[in-house]
Amino acid sequence: MGNRKFWNYENKLVAIFFFTIGFVFFDRLAINFLIPYIQEDFSLTNTQIGLLASALAISWAISSPLVSYLSDKVKSKTAVLLIFVLLFSLLSFAHGLTATFGSLLILRLLMGFAEGPIIPITSSILAQESTKKRLGFNLGFTTGTSYGVFGGLLAPIVIVALANAFDWKTAFYLTIIPGLVITFFIWKTVKNPKNNQEVSNSPAAKAEKVSLKAIMKKRNVWLCLVIASSLWVFLLPFSIFTPLYLVNVKGLSASTMSFVMAAFGAGIAVWGFIVPAISDRIGRKPATFGFMILTVFAPFVIIYVDNLVLMCVLLFILVSGIGALAMLTTIIPSESVPVKYAAATMGLILASTEIVGGVLSPLFTGMAADAWGLAAPLLISSCGALVACLFALFLKETAPVKVQVTKNVENVVS
Repeated sequence: MGNRKFWNYENKLVAIFFFTIGFVFFDRLAINFLIPYIQEDFSLTNTQIGLLASALAISWAISSPLVSYLSDKVKSKTAVLLIFVLLFSLLSFAHGLTATFGSLLILRLLMGFAEGPIIPITSSILAQESTKKRLGFNLGFTTGTSYGVFGGLLAPIVIVALANAFDWKTAFYLTIIPGLVITFFIWKTVKNPKNNQEVSNSPAAKAEKVSLKAIMKKRNVWLCLVIASSLWVFLLPFSIFTPLYLVNVKGLSASTMSFVMAAFGAGIAVWGFIVPAISDRIGRKPATFGFMILTVFAPFVIIYVDNLVLMCVLLFILVSGIGALAMLTTIIPSESVPVKYAAATMGLILASTEIVGGVLSPLFTGMAADAWGLAAPLLISSCGALVACLFALFLKETAPVKVQVTKNVENVVS
């Protein structure tokens, strides 16, 4: 009976969406760890490497709000989710068929279009099916921890091992297997959520009818947009150019580099659910700022620390601020607006992070790397984390426990 109680529908959703979003990040970031191999085959410049990331980000930015908004209007969100999970799985497989930079660039564009709507759709479904006291943990675990486990921890180890054992094309071919498995479990398990339009996820979000235009004027929505975009300016250039810096500047082997990046990913995985879980108790705002300030110093570890063990330990600790990313893109937005607009709001924030952090930052940091060396992207990433910290000071608290306490105090005073 205990097992049945634990394995309820909410926990099933958390497990399935953890693997779904994790595989999205695995596929998206796999190319970063294969870049040393691809660069050798295609003779890529750093600017072209940045352009590959930008191509995926711009199509992600277009599809994320557009398809998410449409998913709020159609009868079955689950059907939309199934189509796009299957599509990005097939596109990941197709990466192994590329023979030129141009064909790889086109595939990155298509991949971004397929992956963009998945996080907003899964998060909006989970926001409706989660108990209030677990919302932070659930969304943090499915988005933040999944990123760390699959994109940060497993991707560098598994992808580099496959590339060394076979070649980088085979590594892409094999990604279709987990994609098909995940598609099957979504089809068999995930129910279409009720269109409970007037339910709010937090006392901070009013249940009244509000226009989408009015939602876009909310302070938290725009702050989350700016902070998440700035944090993405840290994360994406760091993920793209740290492997190259470790191999080309510090002279590490690809295998050693993969373990350093795995430590980075392990930190994101652990802090990805710890930070949101802590925020359930102390509030979203203090947790966001308190952990993000540590992340400002992560790029300096790569540049100035030579001891590999110390480098890995420091990276594991300092990336704790990435645990706030799930709060900024899913948790705080879902608590700031009615459920009716949750997916569209998340899609808008994710689109903005893609345009600023995904399209512009890889392109310009790639150009900076060609002009001033591979340390330049790392310094830019540190600045992105610093800007995120400054704007986090202006967030309006949305954690149910903190908002309820404030209301109780106001009632007592009045």
